[in-house]
Amino acid sequence: MAEHHQAMQRSYRGELTLSAIVEDRAERFGDDVFASDPTGVLTFGQLRDRAGRVAGWLQEHRIEPGDRVATMLDAGLTYLAVWFGCAWGGVVEVPVNTDYKGSFLTHVLQQSGARVLVMEERWLSRLEGLELPELEHVVLVPSAAGGAATEFATHSIAQVLAHPPVPACPRQPTDLVYILYTSGTTGPSKGAMHSSQSAINSNVLPWLTVLGLSSEDVAYSFFPLFHGTGRNAVTTTTLFLGARVELRSRFSVGAFWDEVRACGATWFPYMGTVIQLLYAAQPRPDDLDNPVRRAFGGGVRLELMEAFERRFGLRMFEGYGSTELGQSTLSSVARRSPVTMGPALPHLQLETHDEHDRRTAPGEPGEIVARPTGPDSIFKGYWRMPEATLEATRNLWFHSGDRGVMSEDGHLLFLDRIKDTIRRRGENISSFEVEAAMAQHPGVLECAAYAVELDGEEEVALAVVTRPGHSIAARELFEFGIERLPRFAVPRYVRFLEAMPKTPSQRVQKHLLRQEGVAADAVDREALGIVVARS
Repeated sequence: MAEHHQAMQRSYRGELTLSAIVEDRAERFGDDVFASDPTGVLTFGQLRDRAGRVAGWLQEHRIEPGDRVATMLDAGLTYLAVWFGCAWGGVVEVPVNTDYKGSFLTHVLQQSGARVLVMEERWLSRLEGLELPELEHVVLVPSAAGGAATEFATHSIAQVLAHPPVPACPRQPTDLVYILYTSGTTGPSKGAMHSSQSAINSNVLPWLTVLGLSSEDVAYSFFPLFHGTGRNAVTTTTLFLGARVELRSRFSVGAFWDEVRACGATWFPYMGTVIQLLYAAQPRPDDLDNPVRRAFGGGVRLELMEAFERRFGLRMFEGYGSTELGQSTLSSVARRSPVTMGPALPHLQLETHDEHDRRTAPGEPGEIVARPTGPDSIFKGYWRMPEATLEATRNLWFHSGDRGVMSEDGHLLFLDRIKDTIRRRGENISSFEVEAAMAQHPGVLECAAYAVELDGEEEVALAVVTRPGHSIAARELFEFGIERLPRFAVPRYVRFLEAMPKTPSQRVQKHLLRQEGVAADAVDREALGIVVARS
């Protein structure tokens, strides 16, 4: 494994900054295609040119190295130009979940202090009424749906890309390059700070090591570029390899295999739901006739994994990771069982600890904790949140908030989340932020968001205590949530309670709510025929 790391690092001899890698790849593979999407292709040379143009426009508008630029874009070629343009200009990118609105969106833009927001025009109305004192410029990417009026100075992406390119801003591999926001658990979302070097150490080299990728491999990704998987595990890995990636803005069961065959993809990332949906589709005579040889992700039981591999002729790799740590473990085909997500990758030391931070014995559950084996291998801390950083890294270990078990030979079994986060179809949802949004309803006295399991997946449930003298129809509450929450965070179920189950210190006992599952008195949004439409 170490030898493979060294061999891959020898293939690239420059500094581990995104701009240096872009420059090197443009010089060596300039006319080769780096990325494609339904709108066309982008060569390595064009990536360098567009990155220089974006950086030049930012400089003209006095956006200095270290300033923050937020991106709220669909995965595609335009996103790549802006992402690497930020790195080229030395500014810090803040990827924003494209479903964010209301308090979710306000928090990320305010807390990051973004001076520029690059977004799809069709989402412009989401800025209406938001207090964003540090935001100066909004760059719009046109869409058929159009936009809306705004109080901010607006520019078109065409204007940005028409700017003459400028040389790359000198940067160090350890300089802050982007801030990825995690899902809030006991409070608002936190911005995990990463450098180019930490992104490569934690999310590029692992895939080169375990998957054995080369410049001949082609990636296919439907993951958004505001997620670490689509951003680093796929796209940055592809750039580092001098290879090619096919980007899609969303997953389609019907189109998946045809698109994979058309682009010649040899590997792709997944989440458990994707594998379930693909396997549930009607078998076709050409199921084995596809170019994919490897897939990686999490959340697939061993029996399904093996059946999927036989049907489609590929190998799957499961692992554990987080926004702060990057990819932390990966299983191998040679060492696979229903109870392992593989050993720690070379950039991490991984253990499980009890509540006193003492290491638990093999087979004994504990909190999953980690620390780097070298400098700049994981996140730098939380942006503008020193107390949260100190708490998360107490006793020189990063505390994941997840519970797991280590085997005798150092393989991790993930058990559950200690943190109060709901995971729905690949999206981590902050119950705190769902509750904050739904509590704005004038009839809600208090509410608690929690996960219920349905067909092997988590759904969002909301328990509500109404204010005295108020009555709320479930339909009204669902519609209230649709107006204020990202699509994936809108509750599927609502329960109306006389009182919340609480501890003596008045904390809501969500584990009791979760234990009841989908209770008999829960109102199902889908049963009411309420559909949450895509933007």
